[in-house]
Formats: sequence, structure tokens, C-alpha cells
Amino acid sequence: MRKFDLLNFFYGLGAAIILVAALFKFLGLEGADALFIVGLVGEAIIFLISGAQPVFKQRTYNWERLFPQLDRDEDDEAVATVSMENAEVTQEQQIQQIIQSIVGLNSSVENLNSATQRLTGYVEKLETNYEMVNSSTLDYHKEINSLKIKIASANDKLKEFENYKF
Repeated sequence: MRKFDLLNFFYGLGAAIILVAALFKFLGLEGADALFIVGLVGEAIIFLISGAQPVFKQRTYNWERLFPQLDRDEDDEAVATVSMENAEVTQEQQIQQIIQSIVGLNSSVENLNSATQRLTGYVEKLETNYEMVNSSTLDYHKEINSLKIKIASANDKLKEFENYKF
């Protein structure tokens, strides 16, 4: 939760009075000079007060006590050497893990490649079957149209026969 700062409030109040005074001055309204005087005197007083405020010394912390790594002496060189050896072992372990990950990734890529080749074969078969079905469908439509024509011709002959009187 923020604490109310009285000095900051008066800074803003003085600035607001000066802005309103400037507006009055631009518009030619009465009281602009008085507002300017009040605002500028108020700001001057606030600056005087803020200049006299005491400055609190910022506390310094001894981080070396919390983090001894920050305070390195010559005795710590041996500890640093051991730490470097541990870091090298850790790096070797990380490299081994990376290599294992790459081997696993290679296997996954090979499986994906195999699956893609199989899928390509299935798509080619589907395309061949589609062409065969399309060709058969065209032949079927031709036969149906031919049959329609023959049935229409047969119907015409039947009507002629019915109209024929004995």
C-alpha cells in the first residue's frame, strides 16, 4: 500500500494552479495574474521545503556474508578448482544426455520417414483407384445415355404400333 506524500501533493497542486493561470491568460480572463502569482509562490515554497529535507543514508549490505563466493581469497582457489572439476563432469553428463537425445531424434525421424513413404504409396494407390472409378463412371454415364435413347425409340415404336389399326 502506498503512503500519501504531502509534498508530492503540493507539487501537483502548484503545477495545476500555474496551468489554470496560463489558460486564463490565453483566453484573456480576469484573475490570470493573481493565479500566476499564487502558483509560482506556492511552487517556490515547495521547492524550498524539498531542498531542506534531510537525506537518509542508504544502508549497505555485506553480501559476502550471505554469498561467500563473492569474497574470494587465495584459499578459495582449491575450492574453485574442485568446482571446475565438478562442472566438467556435469558438462560431460549433459553432453551424454544430448547425444542420447540426438540418437532418439534420429530414430524418430527414420520412423517418420518410413511412415511418410508408406503414406505416399497409399496415396498413389488411391489415385490409381480414383482414376479407374472415374473412367468406369464415365462409361456408365455413356451406357445410361445410350439406354435412354433406345428406350425413347422403343416408346416411339410402341406408340406407332398402338396407332396402327387392323
